[in-house]
Amino acid sequence: MLRHYYAQRARGGHIPLRVGVIPVGAIFYLQNDSWWRDCYRRYAVCRDPWIVDGFLNGTMGASRRNHHTGLWESTYGAARSDLALVRSLRDGRRRSIPVRTLQLHEEFGLAQPPTTYPSLPDLRFYRVPPVLRRWTA
Repeated sequence: MLRHYYAQRARGGHIPLRVGVIPVGAIFYLQNDSWWRDCYRRYAVCRDPWIVDGFLNGTMGASRRNHHTGLWESTYGAARSDLALVRSLRDGRRRSIPVRTLQLHEEFGLAQPPTTYPSLPDLRFYRVPPVLRRWTA
């Protein structure tokens, strides 16, 4: 099982790598936008299961200046992933959705159980960034 490192919403306790709560391979029944906006929510449609394939790198807008053109460019950072790549198990379509949407689906019980948390990594093989090392002292 793959892990989502440096996640915004992470498992509890002292974990320097901040392992996320949504594992790769979890199955969700994604709902339309109208279901979320409806004041009196009707029954959820659980006919189209989606599986989490991975997490995309986050975009840091206008974070670096190009020396040749003089324009600001956006870069991608691996520690800022807030989008998940999901695939439909019914017809194979792929789309990217926010991780927060997956967390809402899990809270409303629209995930196929069990969605177990990812196992914790062995921290001997990882180098903790100096920013996190300062907080752990």
